[in-house]
Amino acid sequence: MRDPFSWSFPIAQIAGIMVRVHILMPLIIAGFILRETRKDAVEYAWIDAAILMGLLFVVILLHEFGHCIIARLVGGDAREILMWPLGGLASVEVPHAPAAHFLTAAGGPLVNVALCCGAALALTFGFDNSFQPPWNPLTWIPFRNAENIVTLTTWAGNEVALSASGFQPALLLARLFYVSWITLLLNMILIGFPLDMGRMFQASLWPWVGYRPAMLYAIVAGFGTMLILVCVGIWYYEPLWLLLAYYIYAACSQELLVLNTGGEESLFGYDFSQGYTSLEKDAPPPSRKKRQNAFQRWLERRKQLKRQRDQERQEADKLRLDQLLQKIGEHGMDSLTAEEARFMKRVAERYRNRR
Repeated sequence: MRDPFSWSFPIAQIAGIMVRVHILMPLIIAGFILRETRKDAVEYAWIDAAILMGLLFVVILLHEFGHCIIARLVGGDAREILMWPLGGLASVEVPHAPAAHFLTAAGGPLVNVALCCGAALALTFGFDNSFQPPWNPLTWIPFRNAENIVTLTTWAGNEVALSASGFQPALLLARLFYVSWITLLLNMILIGFPLDMGRMFQASLWPWVGYRPAMLYAIVAGFGTMLILVCVGIWYYEPLWLLLAYYIYAACSQELLVLNTGGEESLFGYDFSQGYTSLEKDAPPPSRKKRQNAFQRWLERRKQLKRQRDQERQEADKLRLDQLLQKIGEHGMDSLTAEEARFMKRVAERYRNRR
């Protein structure tokens, strides 16, 4: 029986990137929508919840594609995106260089910036009323009230009531800005894994202190962020902040476990292992193996599955490389397509890193 954490199903393959959805994600989305059908909920508020969940799914997916696109632009590759209950997970390979890691981590937030700018410009110039985007996600309510109204504010400071019935382009754009803005703020304000600022912080320190010390500093910063979120969650009686704190704690704990055992595979965030497996010269010797708990056993099974997939991919790459070398021998380098040339460059770089 397969590990439940790996239960997912494919929904599309775009530009060679397989998009998979964890089986729990649609269940959680359905739960958020059904919550708005309880007796004390506003009538038809479940429609607002469905729209927000749909926008959130699209925004997170585009965010992960941002990581994948930048990974390819810096000379790496991307093969899979997993949409799961805690967000998205882009499996990418990047060169073992701080700039490559920083830019790849920044690729997702850059997509959010583009979405926010596009929605803000459309709200400002696309309607008779020049609407402000909802800058403060803590005060703006994207759900309809009992009068079936959602309020937007103009740049002149006037509040405009929009009916939530029917198609309202301005309201849809405001909700798009709202979802993308929250995603951007969470990833850029909070320092800690698996959020993008944790990766960017680590990559920024890397040239000055080295890879592994930079990882340790980023992990410590993540634990500090977790403590702040716990205090905020307790002060405001907000369980979502506590859940986010646990999310960061679990990710940072996992990164620390990987760092202390001499490994370089991330459970959360990005899979950078192929980019730097053999290049880290200051890697400590593996520590003595301790008795594994359930979480560590699951991690070990995950590593074994990954090693198996990597071996199968390497065999397929070797076979294709042989075919391309034969093609070059018969027809010359000019016979290669652009994609074939990129493939050969990527495989050559990978073998060069492992020497």
